[in-house]
Amino acid sequence: MTKLKVLYPYFDSVVDETPSHLPEFEQFCQDFCVIFYKLSTPQDLIRAFHYELSDISGIFFTDRFHFFADFKDYIPHFPKSLEVVSYPWVGSEIFKPEALREKGINLCNVGEGCADDVADVALQLTLSTFRFTSFLESTLRSTKTITAARAVSSTLDINTKTGLPCNSTGTVAKGVRIGGKKVVSPRGRTAGIVGLGSIGKAIARRLSCIGLNIKYTKRTPLTEEETNSFPFDLQYVVSLEELIPQVDVLILCVPETPQTINMVNSKTLALFQKGSRIVNVGRGSAVNEDDLLVALDNGTISSFGADVFQNEPNIDERLLNRFDVMVLPHVGPFTCDNFDRAHGQVVENITQALSYHNYSNLVN
Repeated sequence: MTKLKVLYPYFDSVVDETPSHLPEFEQFCQDFCVIFYKLSTPQDLIRAFHYELSDISGIFFTDRFHFFADFKDYIPHFPKSLEVVSYPWVGSEIFKPEALREKGINLCNVGEGCADDVADVALQLTLSTFRFTSFLESTLRSTKTITAARAVSSTLDINTKTGLPCNSTGTVAKGVRIGGKKVVSPRGRTAGIVGLGSIGKAIARRLSCIGLNIKYTKRTPLTEEETNSFPFDLQYVVSLEELIPQVDVLILCVPETPQTINMVNSKTLALFQKGSRIVNVGRGSAVNEDDLLVALDNGTISSFGADVFQNEPNIDERLLNRFDVMVLPHVGPFTCDNFDRAHGQVVENITQALSYHNYSNLVN
């Protein structure tokens, strides 16, 4: 029996860019005719879809391919034989799921497996927005002395040229302030989570452990049974506009949809209590960064933590140069454990689709 063909695109090294260390991938390569295709130019790949790749049944989408070209440009050229595309992460916006569905192509992600790893990063960023630990660490690295690094904990002003705290009082008698912004404990304060899916739930559990009260908003509230499964109070708020004034830190873990783009903007920012915080581990498009910078300057927002950005892979340098912005390079799911599981799930998705027409973790 002829084996069905699955495309596995790579850039430089087929050895380095495949999960060949996984037994399930080795078995996958025995069950299917896996075509390891070295990428050169988008035009060459489009041509290949009409010739040597004209009879593929699946695509094992790799993370590096994400930065190769715009996925939508390939959709018109996919062969009629293509049944399934699967990829080792969760977000789906780059794949244009509706356009794939129109061609009868099934798109599968990896489900909820990365929730804990992303939630760990959200916890780190949340703590840093309260304690300014990212800035304190960078100050220690640059000054190389504890005394100089701790001196920023009693600064009331910001140098308008550098954007960094200045004019230390030399005392914390009136409280710990960095650039005039208070350094406070998260305990007893309130976090609002926007989007309580698997990641949001994992974040809620972690933030409750450090003493934050948890409120959330989403299109459909949890059932009473789901709510009671949490070992702490979990309060539903019907809308973002109602949630914002009630929280000390807002955590965004939403996908990119027409409803979430620029959901944090000048109007919603005006609803925050002065000195609030925002953490974004969902999609960068949820935050209008121009409006955010104004809110950081006027003190409406005390600090901002982000693992995702509006114009990825580029980042607004104004964010990078601020002491009150904590940044990570979109590494929420980046652990060996997660990517082993994710690649194993892609293997399972394609195997189920092509062998049994069973579509696990279907996006479209």
